[in-house]
Amino acid sequence: MGMSTDIKSQETSSKGTASNADAKERPPSYTQEEELLLNFPTLNLSDTKKLPSQTSTVTRDQCVAHLKFLAVLADLRDTVSNTDGLFGIFDKQSDFHKDFLQALNESRARIREKRWAIYTARAVERYRKWWFTCVPTSRPPVTISELESPEYETILDSETQVSWSEDNLPPLDILMVWHSHMLNPRDFLEDCIRYGKLSTWRTGFPFEAINRSIHDRTLEYAVSEKSIQMFKTQLHMEWDNLEDPPGLEVECPCCKKPLTVLWTEGKMRAELKEPFSDCTGFADASFKVKCGSCSHILDHDRLRVAKFRKDLTELINFKRPMPGTIYNLHGIPAGPTQMKTYLMHRSMMFPNRLMEAASKDLLAFTDARVEWCKSIDELRTHLEVNIRDAAILKQAHKAGRGSKPGEKIHFRRMMSHYWENFSPFALDLVGAVIRQGTFVQKMDNIDWLHSPTVMDTAERLIKKYEVFFDIMLANPRNMAVPTLDVDLAWHTHQLQPRRYYRHSIRTMGGGQRRFIDHDDKVDENKLSEAFEWTTKMYRRATNGGIYSECTCWYCEATRAPDLYDRLFNLGSASRARDAADTLHDRNDISSDPDKNPHISAHNAVRPATLAAEDYRVGTLQRIRLHQNYEKSVRRAEKRGVSRSEGKRSKDGGVEPYYYTPYVWGYPMIVPYYGPYMCDPGISAGSYPCNPSCMNVVVVDYAGFRNYERYLDMASSVNFAALLSITRV
Repeated sequence: MGMSTDIKSQETSSKGTASNADAKERPPSYTQEEELLLNFPTLNLSDTKKLPSQTSTVTRDQCVAHLKFLAVLADLRDTVSNTDGLFGIFDKQSDFHKDFLQALNESRARIREKRWAIYTARAVERYRKWWFTCVPTSRPPVTISELESPEYETILDSETQVSWSEDNLPPLDILMVWHSHMLNPRDFLEDCIRYGKLSTWRTGFPFEAINRSIHDRTLEYAVSEKSIQMFKTQLHMEWDNLEDPPGLEVECPCCKKPLTVLWTEGKMRAELKEPFSDCTGFADASFKVKCGSCSHILDHDRLRVAKFRKDLTELINFKRPMPGTIYNLHGIPAGPTQMKTYLMHRSMMFPNRLMEAASKDLLAFTDARVEWCKSIDELRTHLEVNIRDAAILKQAHKAGRGSKPGEKIHFRRMMSHYWENFSPFALDLVGAVIRQGTFVQKMDNIDWLHSPTVMDTAERLIKKYEVFFDIMLANPRNMAVPTLDVDLAWHTHQLQPRRYYRHSIRTMGGGQRRFIDHDDKVDENKLSEAFEWTTKMYRRATNGGIYSECTCWYCEATRAPDLYDRLFNLGSASRARDAADTLHDRNDISSDPDKNPHISAHNAVRPATLAAEDYRVGTLQRIRLHQNYEKSVRRAEKRGVSRSEGKRSKDGGVEPYYYTPYVWGYPMIVPYYGPYMCDPGISAGSYPCNPSCMNVVVVDYAGFRNYERYLDMASSVNFAALLSITRV
């Protein structure tokens, strides 16, 4: 990390190279050093006159500054993952597959991924220390009494801002984690409220200071010596992530004494399915260590239980609310006012009341000294059996009762903070950075940053984003999926949390204020279906406009008019098809999907457990999309359209892009690949928590399988009866 890392990344970067055959299809290449200077005027990031009201979105200068920062992150990722021997992981470890090219490529890709996974885990730990030590605290942590106040939402009206400059910016790896944290706007808001960091929430991401710290020619991130020395003094850490020790201190939940554990420990296995399953370091999925003081076994599961116990203790002793209870179902931190919001508020507070009522039992059960609870899964089982007690439920409802579905959702939300997360934050930040890395790489591949028309591109995508945002506001029950260009503007907007919040809570769909979240985990099947819906809605909103300006076969398949358009809006569908055909003739549209803004799928994940019905629907959706894809291919062939979606093979044929995506620099054959699917560059075994998977069984946690039935009976039925009902 740091300056030396950024310089290395420029030496290894191949950004901007292009063949003569592609010259007419995309912006000119930049291969000579004197041409690498970015082609846009000095960015104006301090003048807010371009944003006349609080409901405005972003400026093109902010979007371009964001692109610069993403390019620096892409270089950092390339440098770290390609450094042979880093963290004791050597390229030669893949030699046991040298006789099988595909296995060799996959093994090399996993080695690069593992280096980046460890680096990211170290960065998140450094961010944790920086967040609690260096980020200004503008007010005390929020309390239960404040949540109960009708004026609770005024907590967002922070009077202070943070003055960021080159003299107080953190290292690049910490900026990277902070960036991903903010791109989960509801989670970031929750953490700012819980820890009193609302001046940071109001100030937003310091684009102006960061932009001044990134060299336009080399894309090197460099700050003042004062900033470096201040960071080292305050945090007792090195400026460069790679210069920190090979281990970290972890507190034993049993004896409370610190023990030092390595970030990674063990050797890579020959099996490609789980190559690092024998590794037992803190950044490994199989982390396990014995405390030298009390012989307590420590692993990630026990750390999650310790996090739950710590939050519960703070609820009891300091009246600090549990995670997941900071805002209502619409993401608004609102107190009890009118009847409708009163019920929403009661539902929001229900998990706190329930935990208070069951605190004595739960504190005893999660005490590490007795080893009764070793994982969140065991905690779930305990909750299912014991919190059905009628007396506990009655006590939990003493302060008022909300809506049953709302209480259920908030309880699930609270538990989701522990299932795959042992950090003090509202989400697993390692996974957030890794998922965001997919978007970073796609932005780097498109390379708008070096285009002579980058400012015009930014202007166009902002207008497209504003239509997209209105679609989200007008359709609160539907999920809208962005294309890559829309996602750039959306991300840039979210990096100004206060402005984004005010723009989001405008009332359109349903007349209810809603803080629109940027869902960090979306089922890949739902993502595909929602993308087609978004394409249709954009077409209607713009009278036949093209949403996905990409000519890959899959994006063409999503542009196929649906039955509704064919029956009731034939003219619009016909115009949309004609407009789509012209994409092949545009000079700024490349045949390479990596160079076009098709669907942004960086948050595509796969459910840990998939119900039979969901699996069937997902399979049918995939079959239907593939049929449309084949129709697009046949239709293009009839029109004489010839394109390459991949690299030329030795025999002159074309290797399809969607069957051989490049994973960490290596071509990898996958059974089926579409632009909306999970990133094949993310494998579960490299991380403590799987970044490309979401656990959906949390829906049934804490005895909520038949919630409506037993809750109504809680005041009159004994424990045995409740147990028999909820075990159905």
